[in-house]
This record gives sequence, structure tokens and C-alpha cells, in this order.
Amino acid sequence: MARKKQQQGSNVIGLAILGALGFGIYQFGIVGNPDRPSASLARPASVASATPSRTTPTPAPAPAPAALDAPRFVNVAELNVRHTPSTSGPLIMTLPRGTQLKVLGRKDGWLLIDVNPTLEGWVSEQLTTTRTPQPSLRPPEPLKASR
Repeated sequence: MARKKQQQGSNVIGLAILGALGFGIYQFGIVGNPDRPSASLARPASVASATPSRTTPTPAPAPAPAALDAPRFVNVAELNVRHTPSTSGPLIMTLPRGTQLKVLGRKDGWLLIDVNPTLEGWVSEQLTTTRTPQPSLRPPEPLKASR
């Protein structure tokens, strides 16, 4: 079988590119000495004391809970309403997606809601939203062939 001859110059160029790539990887810290700090983290002492440390992240402020009088809606397919604010509490009923809730109170991530004039129940606040739910999209009905 015939083989194509390689040109001598292409080997030198390939080695030069490979060497430059290896040096760049080592220099910029993609692969390098784990004991050596990255150049992007090294700062003068005056700058380091004026800015917060990168090793201790500051926690993001928790979003403020919505007001109790704000309208709430069920944000899951079915939401369990329970007698107590616990997943092990007895189940009263389930509410479908989009049902508007009247909130009476809040406790440890649970909302006390008014189910009807004589019944109250607890639902998980994580499974509700203050935004009006969008109607779910269903695929169109298949066309029936006519004969």
C-alpha cells in the first residue's frame, strides 16, 4: 500500500503548537501545582483586607415571604390539604392546579388555608405560588379520516 510522505516542516510546527498549548495550560492553572495559588486569587495585602474573603461565601438573603393577604394558587397537579402542618398529618382533601387559596396563617413553611366556611387545613408553602397559573397546554385532538 502506498503511504503519503510527511513534510518535515509540519512536524516542527505541530510540536511548537503543542508546546505552547502545554505551557498555557500550566501557566494559567488549568493543570498545575495545587500548592501554588492561582494568579487570579493572589492579591496584595491592602486589597485582601478591604474585600471579603473568597473562601467564606456570604449567604444570599432569603427571599421575604409573601404577605398572607396576597392571593396564592396551587402550583402542582394536586396539592394535599392536611389537618396538621406535617407530611405525616391526616389528609383532608386534594386541590387541583390553579385553585386560588385564602391564607389564614403561616408556620414553619406551611400555610393555614380556609378550605370552606367550616374547615381549615395546612398546605406546603413550597407548592404554592403568588403568580396566576398559566393554563396547561394539551396536544390537539387527532384528526379523523373521512371516507
